[in-house]
Amino acid sequence: MGPGELNAEELRTFLEKHKTISCRHFHADESKHFKCPVAYDQTDFDFILKFCSEHNKKYYTLCNEAINIKKSICAGNILVLDPRNYFVEFFYGPGTPRDIEAKGPDELKQFSRTFGEGTKGDKPPDAVLKMVGDAVRFRPLENKAYILEFSVYEYPIGRNQTNIICWEWRWGWLHYQLQANQYLLEQLRRATAKHTELMNSVDELKMETKSQNETINRLRRELQSKVLERRIRDIDVIR
Repeated sequence: MGPGELNAEELRTFLEKHKTISCRHFHADESKHFKCPVAYDQTDFDFILKFCSEHNKKYYTLCNEAINIKKSICAGNILVLDPRNYFVEFFYGPGTPRDIEAKGPDELKQFSRTFGEGTKGDKPPDAVLKMVGDAVRFRPLENKAYILEFSVYEYPIGRNQTNIICWEWRWGWLHYQLQANQYLLEQLRRATAKHTELMNSVDELKMETKSQNETINRLRRELQSKVLERRIRDIDVIR
């Protein structure tokens, strides 16, 4: 549902059908908005309606049947550079693809294919390799880098009732935290440039103030000198 298009009755019907749902939000400009509001495994309609109503003013709202992330056996990201080059980063155990950001080097697995070199690294489950194969054959995205987030379960899940689910896909080659870091670094660069500009302005004002003070002091000395001369002349006249 787009911003401002939340339908309470549709939401209630969806909850009654699936009993437990998750509510996610996305922004039209993902280059600036990361990790938008999300509420997992919700059953209370009043909370769901309040949560979605609040955030649907700004974000797109997506509600889906809840999937128990504690039962995930593998999750990660697939980076497709082009039909002959791809990279898979994943981990085993419960969680979601976003948990990659919190995993250590000993937990993360990597598998890649480079044209002319073949594959290398830790081979992921067959379901992931099948998703990779389907992804690289997706012609509308050929020669444009994009990412797919996935989770693997021991039992069928999702609309297609397969053991793997694609949470989302998006343009680019950075997962969310790196994307966020890149944005924050750009913001820092701009803030630093603005700070430097302001400091230069302050230095210019200081120099201008110093020059004005010197002029004032010079004029004061000249005035004092003239006053003194006038007094001396007055004294001479009296004499």
